[in-house]
Amino acid sequence: MSTVTQPPAQRTEPAAVPAHPGPAPAARPKPASRTAPWRIVTAREIQVKLTNRGFLLSTFVTLALIVGAIGLQLYLADSMGKITVAVAEQSAGRLAGQAEALAVGAGQDVEITVRQEASADAVRATVRAGEAEAGLVREDGLWVLLGDTGQNDIAATWIGSAVQQGALAENAEAAGTSLEELARGSALERVLLSPDKTPEGPVRMTTYFFGFLFYLAAVLLGAALATSVVEEKQNRIVELIASSVPIRSLLVGKIVGSTVLALAQMTLFSLVGVAGLLFTGEKELLADIGSGLGWFLVFYVVGIAVLACLFAAAGALATRTEDIQSTTTPVNAITALVFIVGVTVSGGTREILSFVPLTSTVTMPARVLAGEAAWWEPVVALGLSLAAAAAVVALSARVYRRALLQTDRKLSFGQALKLTD
Repeated sequence: MSTVTQPPAQRTEPAAVPAHPGPAPAARPKPASRTAPWRIVTAREIQVKLTNRGFLLSTFVTLALIVGAIGLQLYLADSMGKITVAVAEQSAGRLAGQAEALAVGAGQDVEITVRQEASADAVRATVRAGEAEAGLVREDGLWVLLGDTGQNDIAATWIGSAVQQGALAENAEAAGTSLEELARGSALERVLLSPDKTPEGPVRMTTYFFGFLFYLAAVLLGAALATSVVEEKQNRIVELIASSVPIRSLLVGKIVGSTVLALAQMTLFSLVGVAGLLFTGEKELLADIGSGLGWFLVFYVVGIAVLACLFAAAGALATRTEDIQSTTTPVNAITALVFIVGVTVSGGTREILSFVPLTSTVTMPARVLAGEAAWWEPVVALGLSLAAAAAVVALSARVYRRALLQTDRKLSFGQALKLTD
């Protein structure tokens, strides 16, 4: 029997792995960039303030005061130049008409309405009843201007001028000459020695306006900032916040938030004021004060930032909301001093204080507005303010950092500086 020989079994080799690699695994996504902690605090601070009833109420009240002042100016401008004069004689009526012509010729917006009465007694009764601002009667050959409780200055000025002019014309005719001859050499020429400078009236008005708004914003926003700091401290919320946000970032966020809101308020108030000047036709006044508006806003931001830092530190010194009044008293005193000094000083004193940080917030823009400052002076004053602001912020940050977590007692600035971090 033949045997069939089977071929030996062949080993099956594993398939060779291809030399080229397969598709690369997907790259791990990069973590999203984290928002800076101080920006989160800033956004929260702005959101809280914009929903705070007290902040909104103070803003609307201030706007109402500005609009009311503009309306009052319109009313006074419309009513002060309109005068009703009661007369009993035709010659008195002609004098009133001449008085109006003299006022209009001098560029004054004066309108005199003549009210004819039957007698001098009727003129007196009309003035006493308030139906006429003034009365003009002739007694014993002399003209008498009647007022009730006081004389109307506009009527006294222009009717007095008309009476004098009429008397001079009569006397000149009696003397055989003319009124022009008598008036020769009496003309007064007016020359401005500094026509490029803003008149003192608009300078004082604008300085007081911005100084008052600076004081108001600093006190209201500062008190709100100090209150929010002490409430977080009193409720122990700050301990949770400090565990996730650096205390310095917390302070910076609060300062930036308060400063941004203060700048937004001031910009809104300024726009309303400018609109009011345009509406009332005070374009010349707006042109006079336009050069200083920008500097007011720039110095305002620096001053508010410094005071916000001081108010935050003052809030950190307190342990209860009842302590805020005592811890913020020094900062309130500084704010009031800046306002009072800024709107009252003038001359050399204002020039010196325009380079002193904080007081320069009001005095330097006032000097720029008045045309008293060279181009480099506000730049130097702003640099000094920024340097002082950096020092104040560093000092206040140290007080804030050391006092914020001290919840057992109220501290003073000196006691907080002696603590260790």
